[in-house]
Amino acid sequence: MEQEKIQHLAVVRLSALGDVCHAMAVVQSIMIRYPDMKVTWVTSPLEANLVRLLNGVNVVEYDKKNGFSGLLALRSLLKDQTFDVLLHLQWSLRASLVSRMVKAKRRIGFALSHSREKQHWFVNEYAPEPKGEHVLDSFLSIASVLGISEPSLPCELNLPETTFDLPSRYVVLNPSASKADRNWTVEGYRSVMAYLSSEGMAVVITGGPSSEEKSFAQHIIAEQTDSVINLVGKTKLDVMLSVLKGAELVISPDTGPAHMATLVGTRVLGLYAHSNPKRTGPYRDLDKVVSVYEQLAEKEYQKPVAELPWSTRVHDAEAMQHIHVDQVLAEVKRFI
Repeated sequence: MEQEKIQHLAVVRLSALGDVCHAMAVVQSIMIRYPDMKVTWVTSPLEANLVRLLNGVNVVEYDKKNGFSGLLALRSLLKDQTFDVLLHLQWSLRASLVSRMVKAKRRIGFALSHSREKQHWFVNEYAPEPKGEHVLDSFLSIASVLGISEPSLPCELNLPETTFDLPSRYVVLNPSASKADRNWTVEGYRSVMAYLSSEGMAVVITGGPSSEEKSFAQHIIAEQTDSVINLVGKTKLDVMLSVLKGAELVISPDTGPAHMATLVGTRVLGLYAHSNPKRTGPYRDLDKVVSVYEQLAEKEYQKPVAELPWSTRVHDAEAMQHIHVDQVLAEVKRFI
């Protein structure tokens, strides 16, 4: 499609935080190529707090709690607009139903190899095969139909100033994943904190407001409360992005803040066991990931990783405990 003919673009990506970060990097690239284009993005209430940080995007919230009535309300809100292109960036059935509330001439979804939950029923164009294994590469494949080949990383975002008194140099430890079995060990995190302190590097701990994340952080800090800045549950998403942007390094398992750090250009040391880091790792730091995924996946499925489906996961509840502290410290020393 010719550049000047794309006037109105719709994007559907409801969740989760990390994937919305990937999508933001791709959408900003599209906006740079088409500076006069108007963008409307339908997303979930939590993720909307990230998407709103992109200049020039009209954010429309859909809350899954509102069910069918929420779908009807969305259709009513957008009934007077027909978009030139809709990018369907999520293969869940819920996202597909949301996409049908949006009128669009072209509806572009994943290649059939990356489509799930009948997404191909809800689009009229398929993306070409992704050029890489990463989730972000699958988003890029959809955007390639519009002439996009690279994500916009780091993204230009409207970030607030932090009101916290942070040191000039610090490392962020973001220990909690969305599911507890993706967390590394308390002892491992303590060893990393001890090493950073011995090198004179301040440590800032970040995380969400849940009682589980707060409790996990307190167990990690233990007697080191005076030497650690604990921001768990104290930052909204935009402020957390500012904290992550100011860090020298972010250490995190497979969870949203790792990708938020990538979005703002901060280096990430990712800790992986349950999912393939080549698919879900920190996009710009895949060479720095500490991963035991490969060995555990081959043990569970009795096949080389190269022969396993794209989204294969490891189900061992103790998977993260296979990451040895010496592996992590070796990578930390490369950074510091």
